Amino acid sequence: METLAQFYIIYPLGLSDLGLLELKEKWVIHYPDKKLEIISKNEGGVLINVTTLQGFSLNHILRSPTRILLRVAEFKARDFPKLFNKISKLPMKHLLIGQKPEIEASATNSKLFDSRKIEKAIKDGIEESYRKQPVKKKYLDHFEANKTNDLPKIYYRAVDDMITISIDTTGELLHKRGDKIFTGLAPIRESLASLLLAALTYDLDKKPYILIDPMTGSGTFLIEAHDAYKINNDRNFAYQNFPLWIDYLPKKQFIDNFKSSENDKFSKHLGFEINEDVIKLAVKNTEGKNIQIKKGDVFSKSESLAGDNLVIVNPPYGLRVGEKSNINVEYYKKIIQSVREKYSPVRVGIIIPEEHYFNPAPKDLVARIPFKNGGLSVIFYILKN
Repeated sequence: METLAQFYIIYPLGLSDLGLLELKEKWVIHYPDKKLEIISKNEGGVLINVTTLQGFSLNHILRSPTRILLRVAEFKARDFPKLFNKISKLPMKHLLIGQKPEIEASATNSKLFDSRKIEKAIKDGIEESYRKQPVKKKYLDHFEANKTNDLPKIYYRAVDDMITISIDTTGELLHKRGDKIFTGLAPIRESLASLLLAALTYDLDKKPYILIDPMTGSGTFLIEAHDAYKINNDRNFAYQNFPLWIDYLPKKQFIDNFKSSENDKFSKHLGFEINEDVIKLAVKNTEGKNIQIKKGDVFSKSESLAGDNLVIVNPPYGLRVGEKSNINVEYYKKIIQSVREKYSPVRVGIIIPEEHYFNPAPKDLVARIPFKNGGLSVIFYILKN
């Protein structure tokens, strides 16, 4: 488990720079005496070289990735017999427990582009590797007992003639935290919320701020801020179905080594919501956390609050919630004006659909971050007060 391996950490497209901020910060917290070797970074993720155990642990530690892949092999192949032959020689006995894994395939400028043939060559190659190195009974028993759980997928990627084979260590996407979240209309994914909070705060001074979400919905922004340094031991991960993990004896010690801590960037987490039913959902979601959810209208003159405030808001988009005719750029400008008057925030972070062509004055703009939310092109604007 102390063998060095490459892990590719996947982030929402275009947001890997923000993900790298979390990775570097959390690495220093949990591995202060260990070097983090970053091999490369692109729009979709970060490739690192760490020990196998360290790579697995990132599933518990990080909150902003989509998933984490273990790189198994990289080789050239121009035909399917060559692909089969390469796969059959991989050390799958350390990674698979006898299952025929699902295959996720993508190809760019490659002679091998037919996804059905790619899947067949890989599965046939895995079957051949099982034949050469039979799976132990204890792994087959584990497979029988865990068929309904998320078993690791194989990821195939071809660029020109270069093939990369990876295996998923995560299972369900990492934004699934393991605890029950009740959602309202147009929620934001937890991993995206974590990334946007990093964008809002990473270059600010260290004083504790009051975080305010004036249209809190199910409370995702507030929960992600509150739990930013929480270790996720509330769910299973795909790597826990690897033979090399099944055979690893000090499992409990490994998990217990990582300690959750409070996020000292915020002194308070305050949410306001106009809908009574949604408030009930948010209160359930934030139960046991130092988060306050109150009834409030973003456009009212009440609920003003002085202090070192940061405002983050994911307003209705119209296109997603069926009210497109009622929502335009003036609606978002009105939200910004209202929160500035009510809270005098140091910064406002607001998500606005790209179609509305919001164009703030350069003197007001800290950052403009485009991304996809639920398939819709949106932009996260960070504005000065």
